[in-house]
Amino acid sequence: MSNISNGRIDDVAPGDLITVENGSEQTQAAKVVFKDFDEQTAVFTITFEGEDGETFQRDVPAGTVVTHAMQSKWESGESPTPHNRDAPA
Repeated sequence: MSNISNGRIDDVAPGDLITVENGSEQTQAAKVVFKDFDEQTAVFTITFEGEDGETFQRDVPAGTVVTHAMQSKWESGESPTPHNRDAPA
């Protein structure tokens, strides 16, 4: 991941790559696909896409510090600016 920084889960958006536990107390990089916030419990339910393309969900309390790559939005299909270097101009 490039442009790695620590930030709060509150500031993560779809398209960001963040580090999450994969269920066996190990961490992996995963792309945020969808993020929903439950105001009553102050918990985000986040859908991730793993390296193998498989999706999974995690509940993450608001304010949790995560490691994420901000550049990932630029590299994602959600970027408002064309950025495919291989595409004809």
